Amino acid sequence: MGKTGTDRGVQPPVPKGTGPTAVPQLVKRLQELADAEERVTLDQLTKEIGAQGHAPLLMVVAVLMVLPIGMIPGLGGALGAIAALIGLNMLLGRDGLWLPSFLARREIAAQRISATARRIRPAADWTSRHLHSRWESLSGGTLSLTIIAMILLLTGGSLLVLGAIPVAAPLIGLPIGLFALGILARDGVVVAVGYGLIVITFVGIWLMRQATG
Repeated sequence: MGKTGTDRGVQPPVPKGTGPTAVPQLVKRLQELADAEERVTLDQLTKEIGAQGHAPLLMVVAVLMVLPIGMIPGLGGALGAIAALIGLNMLLGRDGLWLPSFLARREIAAQRISATARRIRPAADWTSRHLHSRWESLSGGTLSLTIIAMILLLTGGSLLVLGAIPVAAPLIGLPIGLFALGILARDGVVVAVGYGLIVITFVGIWLMRQATG
């Protein structure tokens, strides 16, 4: 379960192993997980990737939301719930992540995960060359991480309601992915873009709900 953090508040999700090169390393771990299994449960995913901290797991969750896999019925809501749980653990200052059994049992074909890893590898390699450690008050500061954690609770939980809208998971997953990428790469500029995009995302979702009645 990890230690509770009542006296330390929100802590950086990844205390070590961060920086621009951490992103390609995450893709490599994701590919290795897919190669070892035929089907991967969300419990396996959280234990294997989440062992490195909240940011790597959040990054994987966001990528799965953005790609077509996030539109699989029921999976978008499950991924949103994981994002919300990550936000809760960040607020509580806890390491690790516990999933309720109905989420832990959800499966994803390893072939889909492998295809996801292949699709994002070029982008991951690009980040290692172009992202830099900067504006670290946004990528690792307590105030910024607290705000991000609350956004994760709100946006992740909203997918349980908005899951019926096919594009809801990708729209929410994109800013979440930017938060995770910024934290993982220690690049506050990316986090700042995520803040701007989350506002645009919720305005867009609200307009879609208005249009659909």
